[in-house]
Amino acid sequence: MKILHIEKAKTGDVAALNQLLDQYKDVAFSIAFRILKNKDDAEDVVQDSFVKVFKSIKQFRNESRFSTWLYRIVYNESIRALKCDSHFIYSDVHENDAVVDYPMIDDALQNLVTTERKKIIREALDQLHANESLVLTLFYLEEKNIREIHKITQLSKTNIKVIMHRARKNLYTILKRMLKNEMDYLT
Repeated sequence: MKILHIEKAKTGDVAALNQLLDQYKDVAFSIAFRILKNKDDAEDVVQDSFVKVFKSIKQFRNESRFSTWLYRIVYNESIRALKCDSHFIYSDVHENDAVVDYPMIDDALQNLVTTERKKIIREALDQLHANESLVLTLFYLEEKNIREIHKITQLSKTNIKVIMHRARKNLYTILKRMLKNEMDYLT
């Protein structure tokens, strides 16, 4: 079904392109928001990205998923917007940071009620650096693998793993603080 919409969109069928973009708009917004940390800026970037997709859909070569191609455009536009505002801060990356297991995070998250968990996770993600929040969002919430995140962000696979490691560590610290506050509130 998606392939049919993509092929129709490539021939200039605006309705087919609109259906495709409508299907991915929430994730596109999530990516932009995780990077920009501002709703209005994220909406502007998504709109600009969709215009770019509209203008360049004929160049889409089906070498990757349409969603990966679209998210790459959203990512690039978000980074461009950040560079224009000069708010973008990138963490230094070291090869030896890449491999760590944090089973405690998974155990803690599974014990929370689903709706409350989503709320708490979103609040915690908002407190992370933009690149950390984005990588965790793509990996856990959007279920993208490392290869797909690489295609979207053009970060090396090792860099993605390092960022994910640091993000998990920072997320754990944030969640621990947030949940302690929640527990203090309940007692």
